[in-house]
Amino acid sequence: MIVDLSVQRSHKSHLKKSVLNQTVAVAMASNAPKKIGAVLLRKNRIVSSAVNDYERTHPVQYWAAKNAAKIWNEPQLEMKSYLHAEISALIKAKEDADTIIICRVGGHGGKELRYARPCRVCSEYIRKCTNIKNIHYSTPKGFRYEYWGN
Repeated sequence: MIVDLSVQRSHKSHLKKSVLNQTVAVAMASNAPKKIGAVLLRKNRIVSSAVNDYERTHPVQYWAAKNAAKIWNEPQLEMKSYLHAEISALIKAKEDADTIIICRVGGHGGKELRYARPCRVCSEYIRKCTNIKNIHYSTPKGFRYEYWGN
């Protein structure tokens, strides 16, 4: 397996290797052309996970895409109504999360980390409609961390 998190984990991501490995496994389970998975944590405990799904949508996803299109003045964002991994995980969660981890895999054999910072639709939804402040996402060099608090 090409994804070796002991080497790839960014110094900025303080999450345990086991949680990052689980997020990679979630992304690899996606049947979409862009294999993206999201894992939600509350106090370092997994509360939900999901993958992107190009064949399904949800009213929350539709609203988020329409809202982001208006905020960014980019009508094409409304087309992003297929179910994104981040929003799908948030819909499935039974309790509030404080952290989200997003991973994309692809490349040779579908096992290389790819860039997975939340898109504008998901970013706006996470910032405006959740209490999530800790964002971790994959890059080709490992996982990065951003704090989205005030």
